[in-house]
Amino acid sequence: MLEFQIPIHFEDISLVSNDKYTCLLYRNSIKMYMYFIEHYISYQIANHSNSGTTAPTITNAIENSEEDEIIKSKKPSRSKKSTSTVTSKSKKSTTIELFEKDEDKILILTSIINLLELNLSQIWRLEYPEEEFINLISKIAYGMFEQIHNLRNKGIKNLIFQILAILILKYNHSFNFTGKIINLLHTNEALSIHCADLYKFIQQFHRRQQRNEKLQRIQNGQPSQMTIEKNKSTFLISDVIREIGKQKDQRDTSGFKNLAKFLSELTERLPKSVLPFISLLVVHLDSESYLMRNAVTESIGFLIGKALGEDEGNGTNSDNEEKKIKKEEDRKKKENDKQDLLNILFDRVRDVNGYCRSSVLKTLSLLVVNNWVSSKDLLNQYLEITKVAIERLSDKNVQVRKRAILLLLNLLDSNPYNDNLSMELFKEKKDRLDSLINVSVQILRKQKEKDRQQQNGSIVNAGDVVLSQQVPEDDELPNYEEGQAKQEYPTEEDEKLEDDFVYRNIKINGEQFFNIISKLRPFEGIKIFKPDRLPSYVSHLTTYLSQSIKFIKMINQAMDTIYQLMGSTSSFDVIESIHFIEVSHKFKIDKSKEATNKMLSLIWNKEPSIKEESIKAFNELLINEPKISEPNSHSRACWLIAKNLIGQTLSATLGETTSLEELIIEFMKKKLIDQDVIRVLWDIFLNKSPPKNIQISKYDRRGALIILSMAANVDSTIVKDKIDALIHLGLENKTDDYLPRYACITLQKLRSKQQHSSSANPTSKSNEPTIQPRFKNNQHLFERLVYYITQPLNKITDDSNENINNNKWYMFTEQAINTIYILSEQPDIIASDIIKTISKQINLTLTNGALSEIDSLTLSRFIFVLGHIAVKQLVYVEEIESEKKRAKYQQSLNEKQKATTSKKSSLEKELGTDQAEAETEAEQIQQQAEADILSDNNLIGLYKPLVIAICSNVNNLFDQESLQTSAVLTLSKFMSVDPNFCEQNLQLLFTLLETCETEVIRSNIIIGLGDLAFRFPNLVEPWTSKIYSRLRDPDPKARKNSLMVLTHLILNDMIKVKGQISEMAICLEDPDSRISDIAKLFFTTLSSKGNNLYNSLPDIIGKITSSSNITSSSSTPLPQSPPINPTSSPTLSNISSTQSNSNILPIQKESIKNILKYLFSFIEKDKQNETLIEKLILRFKVSKTIFESQNISYCLQLLNFNEKSLKKLLEHFKLYQDKLFDNEVYNNLLLVISKTKKHQTFSKSNEIKQILDELENKIESTRNQTNNPGEDSMEQDIAKPTPSKPSKKAPAKKKVSAKASSKTPTKKTINKKNDSSEEHSESGQSESDKMDISSDEGISTKKTITTPRMPTRQVKTPIRKQIKKIESSSEDDNSESESESESDNRESINSESDSDSTSETIKKSIKKPVSKKPPASKKPPAPKKPAAKRLRKIQQSESDSDSESNESDSFETDD
Repeated sequence: MLEFQIPIHFEDISLVSNDKYTCLLYRNSIKMYMYFIEHYISYQIANHSNSGTTAPTITNAIENSEEDEIIKSKKPSRSKKSTSTVTSKSKKSTTIELFEKDEDKILILTSIINLLELNLSQIWRLEYPEEEFINLISKIAYGMFEQIHNLRNKGIKNLIFQILAILILKYNHSFNFTGKIINLLHTNEALSIHCADLYKFIQQFHRRQQRNEKLQRIQNGQPSQMTIEKNKSTFLISDVIREIGKQKDQRDTSGFKNLAKFLSELTERLPKSVLPFISLLVVHLDSESYLMRNAVTESIGFLIGKALGEDEGNGTNSDNEEKKIKKEEDRKKKENDKQDLLNILFDRVRDVNGYCRSSVLKTLSLLVVNNWVSSKDLLNQYLEITKVAIERLSDKNVQVRKRAILLLLNLLDSNPYNDNLSMELFKEKKDRLDSLINVSVQILRKQKEKDRQQQNGSIVNAGDVVLSQQVPEDDELPNYEEGQAKQEYPTEEDEKLEDDFVYRNIKINGEQFFNIISKLRPFEGIKIFKPDRLPSYVSHLTTYLSQSIKFIKMINQAMDTIYQLMGSTSSFDVIESIHFIEVSHKFKIDKSKEATNKMLSLIWNKEPSIKEESIKAFNELLINEPKISEPNSHSRACWLIAKNLIGQTLSATLGETTSLEELIIEFMKKKLIDQDVIRVLWDIFLNKSPPKNIQISKYDRRGALIILSMAANVDSTIVKDKIDALIHLGLENKTDDYLPRYACITLQKLRSKQQHSSSANPTSKSNEPTIQPRFKNNQHLFERLVYYITQPLNKITDDSNENINNNKWYMFTEQAINTIYILSEQPDIIASDIIKTISKQINLTLTNGALSEIDSLTLSRFIFVLGHIAVKQLVYVEEIESEKKRAKYQQSLNEKQKATTSKKSSLEKELGTDQAEAETEAEQIQQQAEADILSDNNLIGLYKPLVIAICSNVNNLFDQESLQTSAVLTLSKFMSVDPNFCEQNLQLLFTLLETCETEVIRSNIIIGLGDLAFRFPNLVEPWTSKIYSRLRDPDPKARKNSLMVLTHLILNDMIKVKGQISEMAICLEDPDSRISDIAKLFFTTLSSKGNNLYNSLPDIIGKITSSSNITSSSSTPLPQSPPINPTSSPTLSNISSTQSNSNILPIQKESIKNILKYLFSFIEKDKQNETLIEKLILRFKVSKTIFESQNISYCLQLLNFNEKSLKKLLEHFKLYQDKLFDNEVYNNLLLVISKTKKHQTFSKSNEIKQILDELENKIESTRNQTNNPGEDSMEQDIAKPTPSKPSKKAPAKKKVSAKASSKTPTKKTINKKNDSSEEHSESGQSESDKMDISSDEGISTKKTITTPRMPTRQVKTPIRKQIKKIESSSEDDNSESESESESDNRESINSESDSDSTSETIKKSIKKPVSKKPPASKKPPAPKKPAAKRLRKIQQSESDSDSESNESDSFETDD
């Protein structure tokens, strides 16, 4: 076994001898030893990197050595200077094990350091040893430096660094060092940080050597050489930065990524050493590598904070004047350099790469967190950084938006202004200070006026005044003008002197001063008022308040963008927005309260992380914050928590209240609300006295009751013991009219379904929640509810107050009836008593032909009670039926458990007929019970005619708005109960929807129709178009309700998505932001439900891109419905045309583009892209106006093209060839080509390049042809295409397939063109606004249109022949053939389009020629004149060839 011992203790070697032989012996021994160590370490590294490969053994290395003597010794005992031993692992293998002990490595490295510290120049007799020997030692150091596990040990790492530092500083290894470091960085990613540590170690090592040399020179009396040595230490940094700069053109490879990381780490560790070479770093900002640009921006941040941020102090009194001036100049230079570097960061925040923009914001956050930009001279930059952060909140990149929110959070946390950033606080203090400054300004003005009077001699007598106003001498005039110029144009110094004068003359005492600076953090250190320092205080305070107000305004401005980010599809945006709102609430930002209310809606988010973050944020704001502020008083903290919870209910909307209820439920489930807080809430409701400094109002009592009702959803025992208090203090409360309503809501929680079974019935084995039993009808609670519902009306004195009280009665009565039906054992008996009592109060006596106001209100209340009781009775019947089913199911389970023998046959058991019969019987019973609610024999059914009469306003007796509102609402409720009643009155309901001028009634009808669509979808389906028409309602509230109802119905698959969905797409550009937001949410949700949106896109494109839809009304006749009977509703029978025509909301061209852009953003699949591209290209064929062609081309440039799509675009070039004269169509198609060329995957394909080149050449050549002199006439033909008309000679109901139609002779095609042109000239209507219909000789269900083409040659003779045929055919037509053709055309119209307005236009265009045909007795007009006009028109232009006309005769369009 071979063994060896290390190290050799070089400190024991004497190098004093000058003998050449002795020096040679030492030199060879050292070389042999270093070679041995290098070979040994190389072997260990190779063996460690590849354990399967056997490196050359030490034995072979020794045998091949040229040395004559080999020291062989046994393994020595270990001591303080013992060495590590390497032995063979087995007898068969002579390889040496990898030395894994760090002590062995330390001994090897220590021996090398001992060698390098010797004066080797005496042995080599040179200034340095030869380069090969130095490289041998450096190879050992680099080999161990490459192993990451060596660098994890600080001792080994420092020894490696020390070896390299000695080689660089003592043995001139610096020239090879930079290249080796660059190579290491390229090959090993983990070395970036360690290489930066190495440079820092070398600099520190160099400084220690300089200090030691300086002390030694001082002791020896020699001068210092610090300047020379300093240049030597900075050479390494400059060299490596220059070497990296040579590689700036490289792309983002792994090696270049390591260089960028190293550059950032190096600047962080040695910022002052890198600062002189900032020009070499800035060059990389133009590099293609975004990683290098990120590294430079990070480096700039470290330079600003560490290299330019360290203040050297203001100097001592002992410093002379020159040193003070120099220090002041250095400070200003630093501030200027900071400003320049910050400007670079502000410029890079608009980098094209999102990662670079994110890196800049990260750097700015670093500056803010470490207070590197909070100095007095750079305080304005704090506002600039805030402005940049707010601007980047709207960035398209998610990471940039996230970094922008984090930057704003850091700006708030580290702001130099105050902990309370309320605008009210700062404005109050600013107004106080301004009032005091204004007094000083008045003094300054008086002083100036006095000085001016003294200069003009105004203080003397009147004679002197006259002399002073004489013209001055010529020699005095220039001096006067110079002085006058100085007065008119004061310099900055003069303004500064004026400000100093104002601040010196300000009149303020100590009390006023401390009132102004109170609650301001920067002035907390001022405890004593010093009048001599008042001017500086006031100057600083003025600047501070103005900048603080600017900062607060910016943060409030950012809240508007934060609101939008809360609705983002990215969870990062939403979560960071939650954090920002939480922090802004702590700093008391003005809009934080509004933001907190909007954040409540996030409790419904389906993303678990977002929901959890919102719960944590509200827990921190509402519950934990009071506990932190009051750590020593638990009772006071509970009162503050209760106040916080109540504060969320004040001025909350219905949606916010619903979201708050869900939040309280989550709090109760997680047991975040203590029972002590519940007790405090009851104390507030019972009006008990609160602790000191806590005030309770009547609105707080209402809020406490709301929170208690929400908490009772989880635990009904909260309300169980407080029923008497709710009756006496809630229902009978007279100070707050809304409190009885919330008392009813709280009482309903007694039978809460979310109550846990363990709390109510611990012995129950079922996990289902238990429900409390119903109460008897003789309870005092029901008596009080009936009393307050049936309380008669008094005389009306004030209309406004009475309307408010009337609305409060409706809200209370609704919840009171709900409470009766939830808690009562027999609610129908109580409900009948209520109806009878109120009916006795109604007095239908007429005064001056109308009901009195009291009678009208009483009747309105009665009608409202009828409708609500009918709906609650329906719910009650369904609940009873469900309870029966549950009881039967439980009974069947019990029977199975007892295993009782059934008397029924086994066949019935197998088939399950007994269960089916039971279910059928139960359904029949339920249907009968529902029908009995509105039966004529029932109490409610007796009043059905009254409700219909009020809605119809018979004889104009019931024209009061409140009465009409209640009647329409009750009518909708009645219709939701009984399907027969619904079918009978649907026509009346839609008539009211069209004619009613009250927005509330229209909204109620729309909401009621949504419920009817759920109950009876088959009945409402034919009237769907009328619901869509309400999306063009002039009132935004009605449009919003219509959109919400349709959204609910479509997303729940109650209404099929049809062509009318284009009306919802138009809502994307609604002026009301709420409507547009709902529309965006609808299409976003619809896009996630399969291919629904993709399938609807062709219809949407066809409707909104048509020019007729821009100005035409969306109101259309009722589909397949009989006309409204005038006798049933005399006053509402005639639907006002002005009402329907007023529903016009014009669509701008830019709005259409925005709609298309938003919808096409959901198309992501390649297959969908291909299909849509093909359909859009075919739509060029049927486009009637150039406006449609422009929109189609715009849609094309929104899609992504592949090879297949490009071939389609090239194959169908003739379809859009004649549209290229338009600049917009031309530019859009060129944009398609340019976007495809920029695509990386397609730019490398030669085949795609050829297709693009060919397509571009065709477009350019066609475009050049359109610039001929005959361009004007061609544009007119294209702008007004003439659609084809069905042939009158065609036999009725005769249909030919598309294939047969394509083979129609050319003469017939021209005949059809001439027929349509003749009728077009007679009617005088614009054919571009009409729908195309298919000819009887062509396809029967496809749209046909004569596409305008570029003429090639004239065809005269066939046209003349066809004109003769037209003349003869027009004389031979009879009324019978015309009626047959007319009926056939109607069938084709009905099969062609669902648009009612378009079909009416078609019918008019068909009927007009027939109506103009004179009777047989009169002389018919000669049809030659229009035919002759057509002949002259055709002869002036060129027509298509026979083949082209035959080809364009008929075609198909895929909608």
